[in-house]
Amino acid sequence: MTESLIQAYSNSPRRQKLQIIGSIFMTIVIAAVMLILYLVVSARAVSMGRQLQQAKNEIDQLVYLSVNYRNQIAVLSRFEVMEKKAIELGFRPPYPGEVFYVPVSGYEQGIQPHFETVGDGSPAVINVNLVEYHESLIDWIGRKLTSFLRPFEGL
Repeated sequence: MTESLIQAYSNSPRRQKLQIIGSIFMTIVIAAVMLILYLVVSARAVSMGRQLQQAKNEIDQLVYLSVNYRNQIAVLSRFEVMEKKAIELGFRPPYPGEVFYVPVSGYEQGIQPHFETVGDGSPAVINVNLVEYHESLIDWIGRKLTSFLRPFEGL
């Protein structure tokens, strides 16, 4: 009797229809949840991609401004431009005897530049005689290479 009751209960057409409807409904709910998750993840990915594009545009703008400022500094720090600006501001080259040096404690002196002045009463012209100022690029590279390769000479 219990077997017939279980068989009747499980095979009833009403129960089968409810199982089919429940399965379809669960499939729709699972598909809807997956679609919503997909949309949320896609929206976040698009949002992050947009933020990355904006950050890259800001970086490109800052690099452009940096290069522009470097170019302006290079133009403004040319000797002719600085000399013209100094003359406009009222500066003049120093006369002999007007220049004095102040010793600074703790400062180690490196290479001492040699200065030559013209003593004819006209404004002093300072000539800096340092090897680095009169050395070509090829000579400098050769000097650096020889100093770099010096430990390897006996090998």
